[in-house]
Amino acid sequence: MGASMENPPPALPPHSNRQTDTIRGQYHQFALIPMIEAHATWFDAGPISIAVEARALGDSAERMVRGPSIHVFAANRTDEYLRFDVFGSVLHYHYILNDKNHNILWGYDPDTNGPMIPWAVNALRDRLPTLLRGAKADKLAKEVEEQGWDTSILPGVARAAAEALAPREDDLQRAKEGMDWMYQWQRVHPQFNTLAEGEY
Repeated sequence: MGASMENPPPALPPHSNRQTDTIRGQYHQFALIPMIEAHATWFDAGPISIAVEARALGDSAERMVRGPSIHVFAANRTDEYLRFDVFGSVLHYHYILNDKNHNILWGYDPDTNGPMIPWAVNALRDRLPTLLRGAKADKLAKEVEEQGWDTSILPGVARAAAEALAPREDDLQRAKEGMDWMYQWQRVHPQFNTLAEGEY
């Protein structure tokens, strides 16, 4: 006889005790680590500029992650408003609140949305003003709406991001540089909450 509301099946033990917190609009009261300019490729697109940084973090080949960080700036290349981080065990993106030097972190679910690079490129193409307003950049969002922006750069952005995922001869050198930069930033900004050692 099948189970019913009056006669539910017995509870089964969980398959594991693993628990993952959903990162949904997590407010962080600190400024993000600036990108390492030497590892970035720039794309100018009218009122905005996009930089694709080839990130690497870790202290050995076995404990290293690599991938792109896609940074969305105003045309002046000084004020950053959006960042898509496609590396490590938790893919994510940030709304950057420049007036407070804070940021809002959202996790990305590749199982539902597919690979993150095409998703990020499509989000920029289709929803840039909305994303900018999420970063409180209302004036820039209005400028993008009224003047448009050069979306022809997006295939180049996608290529540079994909290339940042591939192994490179300088991976370990960039990984050490990335870790040193992160620790230096943490010393200057002790409120910066990074992952524990080895959990990149």
